[in-house]
Amino acid sequence: MHRKRILWLASVSLALAVAVVALEGCGGGGGLLVQPPGTGTPSPSSRFIELLPAAQKDATYVGAEQCAKCHGAGSKQTGAEPVAVAWSKTKHAQVNVGCEQCHGPGSKHAAAPSKENILTYPNVASSVVCGQCHGTIAAQYEQSGHAGVVEVVIEEAESNPNVYGKTCFRCHSAPFRAQMVDSKLTYGQTRDAIDADIQAMSADSIVEIAHATHESASCASCHDPHRQTGNLTWQGKEVQLRRAVSNTDTTDVAPGVPVKQYTTFNQVCASCHNGRGGNPSDTALNTGTARPNFHDSNQYNMLMGMTGVEGQSGPVVRTTAHATAPGQCSHCHVANARHTFTVSYDTGCSPCHTAADAAARVQATKSQIEQGLLALRSRLQAWSQQTFGDPDLWNYTTLIPAGKTAPPQAQVPIEVKRARHNYWFILRDASFGVHNAVYARYLLEVANANLDRLGVGAASRAADLSPATRRAILQSDLQRLKDSYRRGVE
Repeated sequence: MHRKRILWLASVSLALAVAVVALEGCGGGGGLLVQPPGTGTPSPSSRFIELLPAAQKDATYVGAEQCAKCHGAGSKQTGAEPVAVAWSKTKHAQVNVGCEQCHGPGSKHAAAPSKENILTYPNVASSVVCGQCHGTIAAQYEQSGHAGVVEVVIEEAESNPNVYGKTCFRCHSAPFRAQMVDSKLTYGQTRDAIDADIQAMSADSIVEIAHATHESASCASCHDPHRQTGNLTWQGKEVQLRRAVSNTDTTDVAPGVPVKQYTTFNQVCASCHNGRGGNPSDTALNTGTARPNFHDSNQYNMLMGMTGVEGQSGPVVRTTAHATAPGQCSHCHVANARHTFTVSYDTGCSPCHTAADAAARVQATKSQIEQGLLALRSRLQAWSQQTFGDPDLWNYTTLIPAGKTAPPQAQVPIEVKRARHNYWFILRDASFGVHNAVYARYLLEVANANLDRLGVGAASRAADLSPATRRAILQSDLQRLKDSYRRGVE
């Protein structure tokens, strides 16, 4: 399975790379990969043709007017404007990019409507569909983490679809999310109804989607291909975003909220990039001792300064300007429509910082937080050595190195459990303070204060380690966490 998926991604990357050389985009600069109907018969890419179901391969093009007979004003669709009507108001319609550019030739489907003779879910959610026209952006996207999959999640869903598929695929499978979450929200379904539909899915249907999942998030995860949504970019552009680019109401990602709530959160990045119900309460820390009780994707929680273990009064300052910057995540990570989602100092950090200022601040902040994490780690190891005669037994039970036996967690005091929660919270955010330096520093202070109560001595100087050594130690901890997931599958 792993080799097959890698080969698939390689073929897509090659096809897109070739497209970028000669083609800028459909209706934009450069030549056309998919020609608008007004200029001739569409010419789909070979990779797009591979997505089509067998019964559609020899179909012919019939035009959007034919599609509108069923999917237009007279359709039985409820909960939102009919697809063909909504599409007619989009930029796609203005440049004559119609239904068949994305769904393939429709003659067979028009004659005998069936999911077996038209490109629909799961394959229609592939970035290959959009990449036919949006070549430059698609090439950038292929460099991002969204373009791949987390193999262990796919394996978990295949082996236990009713548990992992129905939960993890809401963020880790582009076709699953588009079909079972986002399209249903578009048509007015409540999160309770969506959750009920997902729970009613058969194991076989989830495994089928698992086999068709080659991307964690695709274009359709963020953009509605059929309609204008009113969710504008922070610059005020209509790009058919499914969710708002900013949201400071954290109710839907609060501690302990269920999957149906945090995966439908109205923030385009944070509906997946949140801690997914993580809970810093003492009760949760005492019961959840196998691994951290929040997800690897806790970036929004860090941004908004929430769900770390805090002191009685909480932090004096909870967030930085990043939390209220126009566009929040997208301001920095999608500057100038940059779909690698990496931050460029000259564009992503402006106008607040010059490139030089941003680079200096990032380096200083990361260095400080890395040293703080290593110092906290050293103190946790010192407590473990003094208590159990082994420096590694402070950790969550699945993260203790192989060959060592985890102690009964009742013997691990709540102060250590609080400290390790904050250690992993900061580490998993992976920005090392850049998202929210004040909250990262505060969580380190709280963690150390808890260890002070146990009489744990001061840490060795992490500043004496080179930056490369510091990062290697911290990355090894993150890798240990990833390996613990795979051990669970095996």
